[in-house]
Amino acid sequence: MRNIPRILIAAAALLLVAGLAPAQQKPNPAPLVGSWALEVNAGGEFYYLTLDLKLADGKLAGLLGEQNGMFKDIPLANVEFDGTTLKFDVKIPTPPDGQERLVKFEMKLNGGKLEGILTVAEMGLSAGVNGVKK
Repeated sequence: MRNIPRILIAAAALLLVAGLAPAQQKPNPAPLVGSWALEVNAGGEFYYLTLDLKLADGKLAGLLGEQNGMFKDIPLANVEFDGTTLKFDVKIPTPPDGQERLVKFEMKLNGGKLEGILTVAEMGLSAGVNGVKK
């Protein structure tokens, strides 16, 4: 019977410590905020994009444009950043016919640069993407 109070005190202490443990930290998107020059290599054809990222209500948001004016300031959707990998979707006109298609980007932040791929599932296409901050 004497052990029951000790067990209760130990259990309460464990619950208290668990409650005070720091919650898992959210990734810091600050290194991504700003304007990025992206180079897309689609089988030897190069396209140049501008990615503008900002924080809106504590979340990453942004716009994508093509440097020759094919499209400009298209809002990003489903923006995610896990501390290493940036992912987002965008509906933009795509070669060869200029039709609007869903393009998915997935790039890793590495040494202040973005490196990854974009995919256009509708066309069965993927292309390499590299980016540097302007």
